[in-house]
Order: sequence, then structure tokens, then C-alpha cells
Amino acid sequence: MRKFFAFLLTIFLAVISFYIYARFIEPGLLKVHYENINSSLITKDKKELRILQFSDMHISENFNEADIKKSVEKINEEIPDIVVFTGDLIDEYNKYENKGNINEIWEILSEIKAPLGKYAIYGNHDYGGGAERIYKKIMKNSGFKLLKNEKVSLGEYNINIIGMDDSIFGKFDKKKLIKLLDDDSYNIVLSHEPDVVDPLLQYNIDLFLSGHSHGGQVNLPGIKLFFPSMAQKYTGGIYSFNNYRQTVLYVNVGLGTSHIPLRFMAPPELSVFILKGR
Repeated sequence: MRKFFAFLLTIFLAVISFYIYARFIEPGLLKVHYENINSSLITKDKKELRILQFSDMHISENFNEADIKKSVEKINEEIPDIVVFTGDLIDEYNKYENKGNINEIWEILSEIKAPLGKYAIYGNHDYGGGAERIYKKIMKNSGFKLLKNEKVSLGEYNINIIGMDDSIFGKFDKKKLIKLLDDDSYNIVLSHEPDVVDPLLQYNIDLFLSGHSHGGQVNLPGIKLFFPSMAQKYTGGIYSFNNYRQTVLYVNVGLGTSHIPLRFMAPPELSVFILKGR
């Protein structure tokens, strides 16, 4: 009987320890991932270009203004030239309890410094329940340009940044996307959902930046608790393709949480891409 109770106690303590770590420790372990990218399409002899990506804040009672501020401070520490946000700002806007102080979000995000521009796209959580309108307002007041099946060109670097609309609730326009991809420019595509990349690999895409997956959010042996639709094949990190354009996909695992306020073996991250011509 003693062994049985000792066993139960061990299980209980393990569960409690797991919960404390996944709920209060790992979600605060913000890391930075770096990728060096060299391409003959990028203007040679220009200084390296630092593009920082963040994604999936899912602002809620579990990711509040203090967490946003911590993220912004970490972003600025990296001294990026360009910052891109790949969607899902507020977790559930219709249930968000701090609507009366929504200005606090853009006041903090406006502190992000990126001399060559700040760009954002819609995620699936940025639609519905009034989220689309307020998301547009927040990003505008934060100094971000929302790209909705649109392109911006960095002529001196010969780089295009193309923002896709959300592939679940938005109006993704494949024909328009194809027209925005230049043969002789380095084309960076922002898409909230990563799994949409497959049918696009025959086109002129060099770097494809996504989020949405949360890296599984909670990863236990043999158990995957959080892999949303359109983020089940490409779930986190870097993927290289052997197509004619040698496309690189990076899936950022995000900052916040959704559904359950836990992260395990999927710490939040920022990703920095250091681009250089050759």
C-alpha cells in the first residue's frame, strides 16, 4: 500500500511540476532564432539586411500589455532594419476584456524601431467578432503597413516583400500573388499559414515566412495537442525545398498561446533573417 501511495504522490508531483513549468516558466522563455541567407538576387555590396519576424501574440489575459512590452524590448535589442508580423494579434477580440484601453496595444507596438519599415499581414484570429476593423486600426496606429495581397519593394536591395491575406478567413488571391513575384528580384512572401506553400513552390518565391503552428504549443511523447489546420505539415523552424528557386520556408512558433495557456517544448521566439547579396 505504501508503494502505491508513493507512486500516486510521484505522479501528482510530476503533474504539478509540469503544469507550473508549462504555464508559468516556458511561456516566458523568449528566445531568438537566427538565419543567415545569401543570394545572388540581392544587391551585392550592400550592407547586410536584418529582417525580424514575430508572430501569434494572441493578446489576452494570458498575454497582456506587460508581455507585449517585454517582446517589444527584445525586438529592439536586435536592431532590425525591417520588422514583419505574421498575424494573430488578439486571441479572441469578442471576448477581450480590455477593449476600453485598446490604445495601450498600439502605444507599445509603436515603440518598435525599424528604419526600413514595419509590415504586417492578417492571421485567422484577426478576422471575426469585430477583429478585422480593430486589427487594421491597431497596426496603422503602431506604424505597421498592412499588406493584403500587396507588395512593397526595397529597390536598393532588389527585394520584394509580399503579404498574403489569411488563407482561412481572408481572400487569398493566388493569381495576384503570382503577378507580384518578379523573376529577377528576391521575393519574400508573408503568409500566416505555412501549409499553403506547397502549391506555390513552382513560382518565384525565395523566402516564405509563416506562423500559426505555435510549434505544437504542448509537445509530449506521442501526443500533439495543438496543430491547427494548415499548419500540420510544416510545424516549426526552417524547411528548404529542392525546387528551381531553392525556396526556404520558416515557421515561427509565435509568442502567445491559444486554447490553453501552456507551452511545453515550444518556447516563444523571435526570428531574425540576415540577408546578404553575393
